[in-house]
Amino acid sequence: MQLLKDTYQQQAMLAEYCRDGIVPELKGVKAENLHHYRRLVFNIASDALETCYPITHSFLPKEVWEKLVYDYFAEHKCKTSQVWRMPMEFYDYCVKKDIAGQLGHYFLNDLLYVEWLELDVHTMEDIPYPSFTTKGDWFTNKIAINPEYKLIKLTYPVHTTAPTSLAGKEGTFFLLIYREKESGNVQFMDLSMLYTYILEQIANGELLKDVLEEANNLFQINDILLLKEHAEKFITDLQQRQFVLGFLK
Repeated sequence: MQLLKDTYQQQAMLAEYCRDGIVPELKGVKAENLHHYRRLVFNIASDALETCYPITHSFLPKEVWEKLVYDYFAEHKCKTSQVWRMPMEFYDYCVKKDIAGQLGHYFLNDLLYVEWLELDVHTMEDIPYPSFTTKGDWFTNKIAINPEYKLIKLTYPVHTTAPTSLAGKEGTFFLLIYREKESGNVQFMDLSMLYTYILEQIANGELLKDVLEEANNLFQINDILLLKEHAEKFITDLQQRQFVLGFLK
């Protein structure tokens, strides 16, 4: 048992060194060779972050990005054992440290979040598709949708606007992110508040005709026929985009 305990302590000390660069006293290890371990581990983490956050990496000055990655690597004790999920913790770290506020790029949290979700949706576990048919009525039959998606609210339009043009663009924005079944490609779709509401209710199993009656009052549209016309176009468009599948059996 003591041997196992000693081995664990040695491994923990080496892992700590790989993060913070403070040289520990390790048994049977040449101190002059330790930097190779740290360089290897750091490069793997750095490459994973650059891959997950290409827009953020390109936008931030090189020295700012490198310091941010270095500080994260040194200060944050990663909980996941999967390298591809490590960038999620980088996002959490940046939010907790208020990096967006420190840098004066207040849209940064939204940008990091959207970039992470693209990877997350692309690599998420397969979710069984519901049994559906393509024959039915949009208004009176329950609509089947692609289950592999995220529907999020943003403060900045990071999905439609370059980082260099985001300053002062605060507002309320909604984004649908989903994975195509056949290609596995991740798609983005900008949504209005109205269409976001409609989509959320459909996902909850409500009939479109009931959703539209609720929306007509909630959004004070007072034109149910016009609302039905636009809603039908919206659903048909989602079907062409491979998000709406058809009708639940």
